[in-house]
Amino acid sequence: MKSRLLIAAASAALMAAPSIASAQFSSNTDDGEGWYLRGQAGYGIHTDMDLTGGVVSNQHGNGLQSEGNVAGSLGLGYEFDNNWRMELDGGSLWTDFGSISQIPGTIAKLRTNTAMVNAIYDFDEFGRWEPYVGAGVGLVQGKVSVAAQDFLAPLTVANPACPGTRSLLVNADPGGRIQPEACYVSDKDTAFGFQLLAGLGYDVSDNLTWDTQYRYLDSGSFDFDGVRRNQEFGTETAIAVAAAGVGAHSLMTGFRYLFGSKPAVVAPPPPPPAPVADYACWDGSMVFNSGQCPARPVQMQTCWDGSSIPSTSSCPAQPQTYTCWDGTLVYDQAQCPAQISARGNDVAALCSEQYRQEIIYYEFDKGQSAETRNAINRILDIGQYCNVDNIRVVGHTDRSGSAAYNLALSKRRAKDARDELVRQGIAGERITSEGKGETENFVPTADGVKEQLNRRTEVLISLGSVGVIN
Repeated sequence: MKSRLLIAAASAALMAAPSIASAQFSSNTDDGEGWYLRGQAGYGIHTDMDLTGGVVSNQHGNGLQSEGNVAGSLGLGYEFDNNWRMELDGGSLWTDFGSISQIPGTIAKLRTNTAMVNAIYDFDEFGRWEPYVGAGVGLVQGKVSVAAQDFLAPLTVANPACPGTRSLLVNADPGGRIQPEACYVSDKDTAFGFQLLAGLGYDVSDNLTWDTQYRYLDSGSFDFDGVRRNQEFGTETAIAVAAAGVGAHSLMTGFRYLFGSKPAVVAPPPPPPAPVADYACWDGSMVFNSGQCPARPVQMQTCWDGSSIPSTSSCPAQPQTYTCWDGTLVYDQAQCPAQISARGNDVAALCSEQYRQEIIYYEFDKGQSAETRNAINRILDIGQYCNVDNIRVVGHTDRSGSAAYNLALSKRRAKDARDELVRQGIAGERITSEGKGETENFVPTADGVKEQLNRRTEVLISLGSVGVIN
């Protein structure tokens, strides 16, 4: 009954095509759109099918393998002027699977009827040839005919494709006409499916296209009802059979007829002549008007402060300079360094200490510090008034991380301070540096604890005799 409804719906749509096309012809022939009717026939084959439940296949590693047969398709569609087509498609394929898993006394046949809505895209860059691709979704009806009978060999043997417990009697009839058990399925089911399309069209005329198409159909699975019959006693038992992996490959050819006529191609008018540039600019270039001329380059001059300005502008006035007590030049007398004069006793007190120490702190897991330069500058300030004999640089870490990693990190921190000392003019041979890792913490902590005061580099300065600046 479902098969009849599907076929009737497709047939009604196809029979209505001429009247629909006539109604659309007058309004669509000017923009390349229109209704079309398609018919194709060819060769198709179902994909391998597996049966489970009351009838089973794949007993010996062999599924149900279809033989090829005639396939057919009818379609009613609408062609848009942007290379797209939409169509209602009906197709049918009836194939024989032969015996079930090569078991004697078995047969299997399948018919699929489809009602799909397809979306198709045509590639029109190849003249009269038009390759296309598409896809469709809709309903697939499967109608199956399956039988599996017990057989003689020479005794009655239970057919493995028809599972179930039974009493096997000795068949006394040499003709083998008595079959104690048999499974029969003759049923139909409808499932949701999809198909993929690829084809090639050739425009025989403006309205008629020779259309060759390959399609792959995926129907999913079906559920069928059947009976297991004891033919000796005339009793029947209902069985359910599931068919999985149902699909099909088809290659068909036919024709597609477009109702109406395609619009004539009108060549576009030639472009207007390009305007001629007739205005000469200062650099000799030709443009259409003076506003398109490039700007003249501006001559630049360099002022006393190093700034570059147009030659038509004036440099800023040069401010008065001042010579500080130490010979440096500044623009503001307040910028002169503080003068140490007649403070021999104070300088002597400063340099009388044997050692001076600067401490540089670091962020977590960092080998360099923003405090390094300021600390080194303070050391150099001391060097202006006191003789520096040598400098010892020692790097430290806290106790987070492994001991080996912390030792390497402390050496990088010591090197950070030593490199700045050398960069500022201290001779490298007067500097010693080493890393202590996590062995000499300023603040005692447990292993793995982060402590900012332990992440440091100590710069120890040995002072010599006093040098006083008067």
